[in-house]
Amino acid sequence: MIIYCGLRHFYIHHFESPQTNAYYILTHNGEIWDFSPELKQYGVTNQIKPKAVFHLEKPVLTVPIALADFQPFSQSWHEFSKQYTAELEPEYPHAWYLRFQQESILKQFMEDFQTKAKLELEGSICGAGFSKLVAKLAAHNLPQGNELIKPQQTEYFLRQIPLHRLPLPETASLEKLGIKTVGELAEIPLVELMSQFGQRAPILQKLGRGEDLNPFQTQQVTELAWELDCTTLEGFLRPLTLDELQPYLKHGLEELITTLRSHNKIATLLKLGVKTAPEGDSAETQRRFKVPTCDFQVLSRTVDSLIPRKPLEWLKITLSELQPAPTTQLNMFAEPLILQLEEELPAQRGVELPRRERLLLLWEEYFGYEQVN
Repeated sequence: MIIYCGLRHFYIHHFESPQTNAYYILTHNGEIWDFSPELKQYGVTNQIKPKAVFHLEKPVLTVPIALADFQPFSQSWHEFSKQYTAELEPEYPHAWYLRFQQESILKQFMEDFQTKAKLELEGSICGAGFSKLVAKLAAHNLPQGNELIKPQQTEYFLRQIPLHRLPLPETASLEKLGIKTVGELAEIPLVELMSQFGQRAPILQKLGRGEDLNPFQTQQVTELAWELDCTTLEGFLRPLTLDELQPYLKHGLEELITTLRSHNKIATLLKLGVKTAPEGDSAETQRRFKVPTCDFQVLSRTVDSLIPRKPLEWLKITLSELQPAPTTQLNMFAEPLILQLEEELPAQRGVELPRRERLLLLWEEYFGYEQVN
């Protein structure tokens, strides 16, 4: 099953407005991407912008945005999602898909996602179905609490969704043929659709069945990086010596390792970029591990061997050529567990029975076996 997650007014929420006393309409590639929530009462939607808005208490400003500028704000949501499943596919900074193997975990995530959005005062939508298309339609068309469409419910659900909810160039022509809902597309014979729409017919029929034109693709993490500009650190504002850098390096490596483990990855290559002072020369060195790792001690020793013994203005640690972490088996007899059992259930270990006692036990087992048989 696949979940579609979306955050309402994500771009306005993270938009650094140059003028506080104004309403904003944010555009991307000439289309409305987000707007101040107050403008909804004046008829503004993501599809419709009024030609003019009169007599408002604030000016309405239209500002183009670059989606890449908002990507960092989605990272915390992605990390939250990956606590439930490693399979994530981003669509936009404000929207992403997740794939689950177990319905119980899927339901728990939907509940926790909506709770988190409320706590952070962000509006949210989510929906689930057998495909990305069904999940997205469920998120945008069903009330909270009813957004899960099971595979056997898909056909009935799609027959309730108006055709214009799909951004198709053929919508007007299809409606003239009497096709009013998404589900009705699947009922039209392919030959009839091809006579009207040619090579687009298989695509239309596939959409009518709720199938994805582009299958789910898990986001691939190829490298992770952490960097530090020493000249902007509060209390320093200058290049740092190696001793002064140690707590920052420790924090940076711990942060990288936490992210590695959240993605269930290990690193094959470590790259270190630095800018030394006072020359301001930039350099990059790297070290390839014989065995891929996410061990703090290994990474720390590697950084220590590569870092220059000069004051640094800037440095960047990059873990690259990431691989899936091997599956490790839980050690049920780890030493802490044994110690805990000793405290709760005091007993002796390593006591050897005398020879006479062992012989008696053997005889008891032998005669007991003979009597049973």
